[in-house]
Amino acid sequence: MTAVRVLELVASSRGGGAAHVRDLAAGLQQLGYDVWVGMAQDGGNVRPEDLEAKGVIFHRLDFATGFSVSALGRLRGLLADVQILHLHGARAALFGRLALLSLPSGSRPRSIYSIHGFAAPHYAFARRQLLLGVERLLAPATDWWVCVSNAERQALLSTGIADPLRVQVIWNGIDTSRFTPERTGQSDTKRDLGLPVDAYVATTICRLFRPRDFGTLLAAFRSVKSELDSAHLLIVGDGPLRSEVENQVRALQLKSSVHLLGMRRDIPRLLQASDVLVLSSRGWEGLPLTVLEAMASALPVIASDVGGTREALQDGETGYLYPPGDAATLASLLLRLASDPALAAAMGRSGLARVRQYFGVGRMVQETAALYERLV
Repeated sequence: MTAVRVLELVASSRGGGAAHVRDLAAGLQQLGYDVWVGMAQDGGNVRPEDLEAKGVIFHRLDFATGFSVSALGRLRGLLADVQILHLHGARAALFGRLALLSLPSGSRPRSIYSIHGFAAPHYAFARRQLLLGVERLLAPATDWWVCVSNAERQALLSTGIADPLRVQVIWNGIDTSRFTPERTGQSDTKRDLGLPVDAYVATTICRLFRPRDFGTLLAAFRSVKSELDSAHLLIVGDGPLRSEVENQVRALQLKSSVHLLGMRRDIPRLLQASDVLVLSSRGWEGLPLTVLEAMASALPVIASDVGGTREALQDGETGYLYPPGDAATLASLLLRLASDPALAAAMGRSGLARVRQYFGVGRMVQETAALYERLV
């Protein structure tokens, strides 16, 4: 029997969306699917060789910025040879469905749109209305919607764009075996980063773009630093807000204790050297992978209570949720965990158990494969 060929399309190789596609593609390939991935080569954390090592075919399609007529033409050509087009994120969904609509209706592959922040509430009114208008126009080219959290499903259905019977929630999943719950090697990593061995390390891992809220994070950390001199903050990731964050760090006189590491490929090692994961956001999160990765590293997590974050993080059990923009509450929660290592360790153990039970990559792949079988 010929394997079903699937094209997983994501605009950028940066961030959680690309990591999600990498892990999904590898898992589907293991199940016997013939998986292609279309993605830009824009210096992100997912490289063509990462995919090819798993038997996945990589196609360079530059949709990360701007409108590429040539990439759209290449995508259109690829669609003749696939049975399922799985779109990840708004940019991929825009270009993917434009390519679909350019084909005769009888020769189009089945299409799935996995949403990662649907016309997010933090967008300005005009931008949000424009995006919703585009989605309404392209909805006829969408056979099925996948949401990474129940919160995201509710946000989609509130627009009236999608048929509720064709919207499915598939929680994000990660390869938990990549992460180490033990703190062995923590001192070596701290030394490599130029940190004191006894530093209390709070880490945030994310793309440096909105809706991430670095103003609240840095204000909270300044309060923590005034009471806990050993505190250090690692900011891991890159993006358009980097210069703004650097300016904030300088203005708050935190250069010696806030470390912007840029994009890194050794995330498990950095988490192993950390004491707590912080995710400060305003407006929206789907179901952030960085929260799952921290839980797989047995770290407590403190995160803004937005979007689907609370579907992974159980407030008071695996970490804490705090009101977005509330620097005082964030600071007090950081200090609470810093002063109570036993509590932090217990939360880390609870998070580890939860991520292994509910958020493994195998479950995500199986649920996605079951959807594919329904469509073909």
